[in-house]
Amino acid sequence: MTRPTHESALARKAKTHEFFEELEEQLLQRIHNEASSDRGRAELLRSTGVRDEILLEELSKLGVTADGLIALRLLPLVLVAWAQEDVDANERFEVLSQAFKIGITQDTTAWILLQQWLTKRPPGLCVDAWKRYTHGLFGGMSDVAKSRLIHLTETQMNQVAKASGGHFGFGKVSKKESAIIHQISTAMRQQSSIK
Repeated sequence: MTRPTHESALARKAKTHEFFEELEEQLLQRIHNEASSDRGRAELLRSTGVRDEILLEELSKLGVTADGLIALRLLPLVLVAWAQEDVDANERFEVLSQAFKIGITQDTTAWILLQQWLTKRPPGLCVDAWKRYTHGLFGGMSDVAKSRLIHLTETQMNQVAKASGGHFGFGKVSKKESAIIHQISTAMRQQSSIK
């Protein structure tokens, strides 16, 4: 009987990693195809009431389906996680914990989109879509509800920023994270017309 060598174990690990990367790529491609199809766009329109054609086009290009639209609500958290040029494990965990709190589970399109955005920095088009989405969302909300959503988003962004531990593990928010939080909060207030 031969003992497995270190090289064969590494080769198996590499093959397993490659298999799951290919599987994930196929899944993402399927989601993008669904989002860009006429049926996918019609479902997004039907289930969300979004009438903004530019937003529908942006969501389609991003691979956001009706099932995945809730992920866009957490884009500000993802952007804060990317503030330091990469997303660390604690920030990833905090974003996904916040997702779980609002009902996004591992077997959903929204979870897959969040995982993708935490692995590869979301494109600028994502921010544009988020702004349009937020503007549309605020259109049907009272001032109190808008204010609460802004406050909740600010709290969540700060939790993500503090998750990386700052310097020497003291939960400090970096200047870059603080700047992103300020930009997003300002954009939300402008969208809602709350000063």
